[in-house]
Amino acid sequence: MNKRFICLLKDVELENDKLLDVKNDYLFKRIFGEDEEIFIDFANSILNYPDERKIISVTFLNNEVNKDSEFDKESRFDVIAQLNDGSFVNLEMQMRNTGEYEKRCLYYWAKLYEKQLIQGKTYKYLAPSICIHVLNFNFFKEKEEFITNVRLLDAKTHKVFSKDLEFVFLEVPKVPKTYYNNLEKWMVFLKGTSKKEVMKMDNSAINKAQETLEYLSQDPVARAKYEARQKYILDYNTSMYTERQEGINEGMEKGREAAKIQVAKKMRELGASLEFVMQATGLTAEELEKL
Repeated sequence: MNKRFICLLKDVELENDKLLDVKNDYLFKRIFGEDEEIFIDFANSILNYPDERKIISVTFLNNEVNKDSEFDKESRFDVIAQLNDGSFVNLEMQMRNTGEYEKRCLYYWAKLYEKQLIQGKTYKYLAPSICIHVLNFNFFKEKEEFITNVRLLDAKTHKVFSKDLEFVFLEVPKVPKTYYNNLEKWMVFLKGTSKKEVMKMDNSAINKAQETLEYLSQDPVARAKYEARQKYILDYNTSMYTERQEGINEGMEKGREAAKIQVAKKMRELGASLEFVMQATGLTAEELEKL
């Protein structure tokens, strides 16, 4: 990022309506998948590991961002990183529930875990794989807390079966307006807040994330990619909604036809004339003869 440009940004606070939405997955990856300080502070606040296991360094493994290709359903903007202890983290922003989300999460965790096993290596080289999902929708509707940790446990003793599988889900709509710890500060930033509020948080990593957001919001190339991604998501959602509605309408039409046939059968059994049944149900003589 252009440091001179960031310095200029410090003197000019962009209006909130001119800032891009950090929850856009393209923008999310640009902010959290390119700067170690931002990623480490955010991940440490989520995982809340003891001091001896705190993240101190990270290597980004997929920091390319589809700079030349068009977006499609295969485009993914997750951040994959390897931590200093060898663990792997997959950090992902998800704007909407596309259905079967539990299976999707397990599938991507399995891919992350399986890719570690280089030919000729044994299972002992497999490292813990942690999937962090930031959700812009309510997924665990039965609970109010915005963070959910999922691990493999013994059903009776609750003893951890393996530390290699871990999921963390963060539901943005459940985030409170006030904050008391570092994770809540990050979640308020993700939900959307002012630069003045970010400065009050007194966190250098969040300040840097805010500066990056302001920079990208003014960068023509980044804004074009952001808007292209927003358009793709809108078009995709509209297409899925239309297909669902067409399916519902088709199902209703089939239901109406089936009901007509059942009524016609009953009327014929009761001795109603062909002409009367045709008039009552709208079915043709050919259709009635097939009953």
